[in-house]
Amino acid sequence: MLARLGAKLSVWARRWMPDPLTLALALTGMAVVSGIVVVSGSSTPTGAVRTVFEGWAEGFTSPSLLAFALQICLVLVTGHALAVSPPVRSWIHKIAQWPKSPTSAVALVAFVACVSAVIHWGLGVIVGALLARELGQRAREENLHVHYPLLGAAGYAGLAVWHGGLSGSAPLKVAEPGNFTQSLSGVLPISQTLLQPVNLLVTGGLLILLPLVFAAFAPDPRAVIAAGEQHDTAHPRVRRRPQAGLARFREGNWFGALTGGLGLSAVLAFWLLGELQVDLNFVNMCFLFLALGAHGSIRSFTDAVADGARAAGAIIIQFPLYFGILGIMKTTGIVGLISDRIVATATQETLPLWAFLSSGFVNLWVPSGGGQWALQGEVLLTAGRDLGVDPAMTVMAFSYGDAWTNMLQPFWALPLLGIMGLKARDIMGYTFMAAVVVGLYVPAVLWLFR
Repeated sequence: MLARLGAKLSVWARRWMPDPLTLALALTGMAVVSGIVVVSGSSTPTGAVRTVFEGWAEGFTSPSLLAFALQICLVLVTGHALAVSPPVRSWIHKIAQWPKSPTSAVALVAFVACVSAVIHWGLGVIVGALLARELGQRAREENLHVHYPLLGAAGYAGLAVWHGGLSGSAPLKVAEPGNFTQSLSGVLPISQTLLQPVNLLVTGGLLILLPLVFAAFAPDPRAVIAAGEQHDTAHPRVRRRPQAGLARFREGNWFGALTGGLGLSAVLAFWLLGELQVDLNFVNMCFLFLALGAHGSIRSFTDAVADGARAAGAIIIQFPLYFGILGIMKTTGIVGLISDRIVATATQETLPLWAFLSSGFVNLWVPSGGGQWALQGEVLLTAGRDLGVDPAMTVMAFSYGDAWTNMLQPFWALPLLGIMGLKARDIMGYTFMAAVVVGLYVPAVLWLFR
């Protein structure tokens, strides 16, 4: 029943949900109109338009926000490059031999996808897809009758836990000195966000719950055979151009491995000396050198980065548009009005729940954790400051809400769907059920730690 409901929701989304760029432009128009309306009460029409445009331009061209956008793109690109490297692909092939039943296969995919996403969300997206794809092929060869769309849904499970992991956009951004919300929250090290007990309980609990949920919905093998939903497609391969002579020697595996090893050692050494702290820049540096070392060949690494950049291309132009919206909201006072409304509705005990729910709702329309934080961060932290809520709790509640409705929004599933040869409607029924579990479990933990 839930699978059918999920399919209907997917059909509705395909019919009515606009293209992400179209949505960003539409939201920009709504912000412009709203800003003019708010400012016109205390200014001339010309002055109101000027104020709105200046706010938009200030946000669109903000150096700190544009740097943030590049950081998020690097998260995806470096994670993708590591996931398709030869050692990781070999590891995926080996663990795909472990499951002995359809149920254990589904549970393994969900668990590995979640653990990988906690390490790095870009890694989780691709590793989950490749493992699900590998298991689908093995199941066909060994007649395991695994439900292939369910494997795909399990491979997407990591996006439900990523924001509480080591590459979480909001927790890592507030850990940076000079971040755009520092005046409201100060600098929050990961010891106060990612390593606090509430996050360990939320993320650790979901690492157990989500594999169990997906395994529980593994259909009877006879139903799989009857529906013809056990199949596989050709493995994706990173494109490599032939090399010859001196170029092959110069760019052999030793060079990339040596460079990656030296670079990673330097980053870790400076961290141990206290010269670097764990933030988005630290994570990106580590995964850049990890991926380079894992590929060994510079050409192989470059091709993997190029493939990852194609996946990031769809979101690059959207970040400045959302930053422009944020600029309008700040300049016209809309941020303050929204904060006042939240403060009037929420209490110190319920603000984390409001942050969770509002973040989940916005994520359906703005499927980018980084873009969302740019839009909502100041609003939620301002409300939290006025109500006396620990800013670290506000940041994490926002993070859980953003990850929660990824199970209802298939935007980040596009790489997985392409790798596995599936469509969004094939997996949305199962991810809908995962969203129900997350939507019940996380608020319960937030209420426990209120």
